[in-house]
Amino acid sequence: MDEVEGSWPGYAVVIVFPDRATAHAWYESDAYQELVPLRTRTIEGEVIIVDGVADDYDPAGMTARMRAA
Repeated sequence: MDEVEGSWPGYAVVIVFPDRATAHAWYESDAYQELVPLRTRTIEGEVIIVDGVADDYDPAGMTARMRAA
């Protein structure tokens, strides 16, 4: 791994859900909330929920459009 901007504090864990509501339901579930103390005692980190990109997202096309603008 090469850190080119800032310093990387550790690892990233990405869990994919079908939508934001499902991600929140998982996080707020009794089953996961039972695990939160174990997670927070053993690792330091943040939990964020973000929208992903559409299945038809085209990064090369987006870059070309940005350059053209």
